[in-house]
Amino acid sequence: MLISPLLTLLLANATPADCTPVEKEIHGTSLEGQLMPGQKVTALPPGCRDMRRLDFVIFTSDESQNLVIKQIWGMPGDKLSVDDRGYVFVNDEQVLTPFDKPYRLNRYFMRKLKKFEGELTDYLLLGHPGSLDSGRVGPISINHIVGIVEKEEGRERH
Repeated sequence: MLISPLLTLLLANATPADCTPVEKEIHGTSLEGQLMPGQKVTALPPGCRDMRRLDFVIFTSDESQNLVIKQIWGMPGDKLSVDDRGYVFVNDEQVLTPFDKPYRLNRYFMRKLKKFEGELTDYLLLGHPGSLDSGRVGPISINHIVGIVEKEEGRERH
């Protein structure tokens, strides 16, 4: 899911002392089932609150000029594993897509993510398989995370 360059500027210039929330509309479908196109979310700069598993975060990637939003499935210290069929596990629990289906990588990305098996030092950020997420680019450093999304009330994970 992509976020506008304006939000990039606003979040990049925020400091932990400046916890002014920024509202943004979601574009794209890589988290459909959790965050829907057209839905408005509020983002806080990192340092304004702790990140938790299943939070949605906004990050930068070398593969996109736009900001990307994904969900935290693995955190530093967690154990990542990928089985021979491409299914992803964190702390021995199977990772699910936003539609609550098992997250499965194709062979190419399975081999790529297997290089990171073991204890994570960065964040495993995922959306739908094939989207621009950790399944494609590997775990994401805290240095690339620019915002923590506060979802609208009533939009809880099912």
